[in-house]
Formats: sequence, structure tokens, C-alpha cells
Amino acid sequence: MKLVVALEDRFLRVGNTFYSHHLTFEGFWKRYISSFDSVVIICRVILGDSVPKGWGIVNREGVTVASLPQYHGPYQYLWQMRRIDKIIQQTLRQNEAVILRVPGNIGTQVWKHLRPGYPFGVEVMIDPWNSFAPGIVKSIGRPIFRWQWTHNLKRQCEQAVAVSYVTEQALQQRYPPNQDAFSTYYSSVNLDSGDIIGNLSERLASITTIPKRLAGNGAPVRLGFIGSFSQGYKLPDIHIKACAQCRSKGANVTLEMIGDGVFLDKMKKLTQRLGVGEWVNFRGRLPAGKPIIDALDTFDLFLNATGSEGLPRVVVEAMSRGCPCIASDVAGTGELLEPSYLVPAGDVDALVEAIVQVLAEPELLAKASKRNIRIARNYCKDILQPRRQAFYQALRDRTEKHLSERF
Repeated sequence: MKLVVALEDRFLRVGNTFYSHHLTFEGFWKRYISSFDSVVIICRVILGDSVPKGWGIVNREGVTVASLPQYHGPYQYLWQMRRIDKIIQQTLRQNEAVILRVPGNIGTQVWKHLRPGYPFGVEVMIDPWNSFAPGIVKSIGRPIFRWQWTHNLKRQCEQAVAVSYVTEQALQQRYPPNQDAFSTYYSSVNLDSGDIIGNLSERLASITTIPKRLAGNGAPVRLGFIGSFSQGYKLPDIHIKACAQCRSKGANVTLEMIGDGVFLDKMKKLTQRLGVGEWVNFRGRLPAGKPIIDALDTFDLFLNATGSEGLPRVVVEAMSRGCPCIASDVAGTGELLEPSYLVPAGDVDALVEAIVQVLAEPELLAKASKRNIRIARNYCKDILQPRRQAFYQALRDRTEKHLSERF
């Protein structure tokens, strides 16, 4: 059976080959090929002359890309709308099963082009109600987008024959499936059992030195952030402001920021304006896998105080290395961390207070480190993959049934 997957991610095309930083064939699309004969990905594509370091191939072994023109924002989308609609219609005519990775404009446009009653599956990634909350996105259209995206996602979940969520409970409560749909949950985390830290002694020994280092006796305590500088809801500025406030309180901390994007220069200027340029290190984007693991092992405390999440993959990865974490209390993050390690989204003061409190208690940090490893084990491939396979099979069965009844 031929599958179409619609998603918001942008791929890079160099010649006839498509590349992605994290949605590579081996790391992601191979999952779908195990259950479907072929996969066509509908997404935006950027043309390029060279491949950035760490990017991997997408279109291998039955995976192809239906390239949508690159656009940013609603105005550019409207300019390209007729061309986008034509590509979507043509792709749907040539394939059978449909999965929408939502929320997102592209998944929603594919949904609108489906014939009434045609079966489709959805993979729910984040909560748009949080993504477009006040203070998270600065746009005059924010209230409209918030209502529209939330409304569309509710309808998509209600109409889908198969629904998967990245959370165990949180997203299901706001966006429930219909009673006849197949429903499951699994994260997009690509965690091997070998990625779980084996020897925790070095991490625990480092934790015992934190109070001394925090007071200025030794190397600074390293706060870590990994995320895109292209998506406003990741709130890199909140992390920088928190670092500045911690230092103003006398805390000897540095902030390591991994990622890139259109707001990177703006964030660098913010560090200069706040007087913490020498204490915030922008390391750029790192390839997935060992480079990220090595970086996580150097962090004393991982921060993910973002405006919106489904279930934050990077937090699970940090937890797998025994790294204590503080994150925003949105969507499924509360399924990962205890309340004392959760803060309101966008609240710099609350983030600073949490950082100062947890760093002052190394015994609790050591306990959190051990707990994080235990929780992270639940997100290894051998646990998640059977749920994915069951979701794919349910969609395949119901699509085949619909097509057989039509003819």
C-alpha cells in the first residue's frame, strides 16, 4: 500500500537528493517502510548547492518527496496556494493511505483535499493552544491562529480512523479521538537502549561539586539548551534572560545553546544587551546522535522552558544521560518530570527561582538524575516501535476496507 505523509518540516534538495537534519531515512522514515510499500512525503523544500554537516538523506528505498514551494507565513502561503493545492491533489490521486503529522498548515491542507469519509490517520505532535498562547507568538493574528489551529486539530482527531499522540494522556484530553478510532501513543524519540548512560558515577560526582562551583569556586555550572532558533515558541530569549538574572544574583553559571535559525543573530545581540555575552556560548546546530549525547553529558542542568510542546524529545534524551532537567509545564512534559522541576511557560522569574533552588540541593539533583534515567527507559525503541506498528497496521486495514467497499 502506498502511503502519503504530510508534515511541516522543511527538507533541503541538492540535485535529486533530499536531506534533513533529523528526519532522515535511517532515523525516521524507515519506520513507515516496514509497514507500507512506499512513502511519499508532502512538505516544503529548499533548493541548495551543498549539504550541511550532520544532515542525512531522506529519499531512499521507497521514500520520495512531493516538493511544495518554500514559503514563510500566511502571506507567502496565499501567494503559492494554487500551486500547493495542485501538488497535493496530484499526490493524493497517486497514493492510498494518508497520515497527517499535525498540527500544521500542510497537514490541514491535505486534510481539506480528502474526499468526505476517506480514512486517514493523524500523529499529534504538539498542542497549538499552547503554541499560540499570549506572549509566546508575537503576531496580530495570534488569537485567530490559536482558535483556528486548535479547532482544526480537534476535528482532525474526531474524524481520523487512527490517532497517535506523543503523550500518554495530556494531548488526548484536549484532542480526543472518536470512539471507533484506533488510538495509541508513542514519542518520536529515537532512543536505543545503548543511549542510556551506563555508568552514572561521573555524573553524580559532578553534582556534588555544584554548590561550590555555583558560589564561584571552580568552573561555572553549565546550563544547557537545545532547540531551534527559527520557531518562536522555543523561547531561546527566556533562557538567556534567566542566565542573566542568575548571574545578577551571584550564581556562577554559563549557558550553552545548541541550535540555529533566523533568530540566532537577534539572540546574540540580546546577550550583549544584557551583559552576558561571555557567559552564553552559541554552539550552532549539532548532528543527532553522539554529538548531542556528548553535549548533554557536559551539562549540569538542562533547560527546556519552551512555550509549547507535545512531549519534548530533547528532554527525554537529556534524561537518558542522567541530566537533571527543568522544563515548562505544557502538554506532556508533566509526564516526564516532577512538579518541582516544572515552570510556567514564558515566566523568566519562575525559571530563575527553579534553577537557583534545585542547584542549591545536590542530594535532590542526584535523586532526579537517577529518576530521569528510569523514566527515559520507557522511551526506547523496543518499547515504542510495537505501538507504531499497531498504528500503521490499523490505518492500513481500515484504508484497505474502505477501498474494497468502494469497488
